[in-house]
Amino acid sequence: MKSDTELDVATEAAVPEPAGTRRLLRDYANLRTGAPLLERYAGVILLVVLIVTFSLLTPDFLTYRNLLGIAQNQAIQAILSLGLLFPLACGVFDVSVAGVMTLAIVAVTWLFQSTNGGMPIWAAVIIVLVVVAVAGLVNAVLIVRIGIDPFIATIGTGSIFEGFSQMIGNGSTITFHIPAAFTRFGIAKLGGVPVDILIVLVLAVGVWYVLSQMPVGRSIYATGAARDAARLSGIRTGRVLTGAYVASALGAGVAGILFAAEQGAGPPGVGQSFLLPAYATVFLGATIIRPGRFNVGGLIVAILIISVGINGIELLGGPFWVENLFEGVALIGAVAVTRIRANQS
Repeated sequence: MKSDTELDVATEAAVPEPAGTRRLLRDYANLRTGAPLLERYAGVILLVVLIVTFSLLTPDFLTYRNLLGIAQNQAIQAILSLGLLFPLACGVFDVSVAGVMTLAIVAVTWLFQSTNGGMPIWAAVIIVLVVVAVAGLVNAVLIVRIGIDPFIATIGTGSIFEGFSQMIGNGSTITFHIPAAFTRFGIAKLGGVPVDILIVLVLAVGVWYVLSQMPVGRSIYATGAARDAARLSGIRTGRVLTGAYVASALGAGVAGILFAAEQGAGPPGVGQSFLLPAYATVFLGATIIRPGRFNVGGLIVAILIISVGINGIELLGGPFWVENLFEGVALIGAVAVTRIRANQS
């Protein structure tokens, strides 16, 4: 039997937050004390400060083209990060997403090349999504059924998926017989807004609804807060973890398909370059709006903080290595803040 404290944690995570008048009263109380609201929205304040600062320092920053470029450059990263929310909210890691994303990129372009462009786009997309969903199930079996540590298991499977990608593409970039309609979709605009940004918005709303408004979302957070206590309270944590890994793989798959459509090619190994930024944004997002909890709102703000910071520094003539530096500092800072908060609670 678990302690009452553990059961309380799981129960609290499984109960929706107060709404309406109660939430307004709570926020008003926080406003009077100052600190809680400042803690929740410090990231938003930082984003505003960055925007104002770069707007004053360079006239090229606050232009429609630049702002649209900032959002579009982070679209694939945002999709990958949205999928990562599910396992991390469950309290487990999934570092195989880089391999899954690479597998999706290579697989969708290989399907076109192997059929001389005859494969219908919708069929190729469905096949790839099924493949990456199976990849997520493999992770779940190794972790939930066999009991391998999530970090070790997903490192191994990520390498396997990368190996399959190299085998399918024979170690080279796939560029032949990719349908023009597929690449046009990757750069298409709807009402002047790039389609990849619209996809991010739709997925963000969907993930927010699942995590914040549905019972399965409360089960996910309860599993992440105290898995044993959640299981004792009746939550099927094994199924929750399985669904989280499948959702994470599907996010990586969608990101990979969109990347292939934008590039019109299937380069191997490219998914690894998205892994660190994805974790940086997700952990930074967990310190914003709902500190201590992986959430969609905080994730979007975190993505904007990193992208605005990198873009502004580059416009000011920053060196080429500023992107990796900025993302690494964001990741370490976010984890440090989370650890300090945990030690103080």
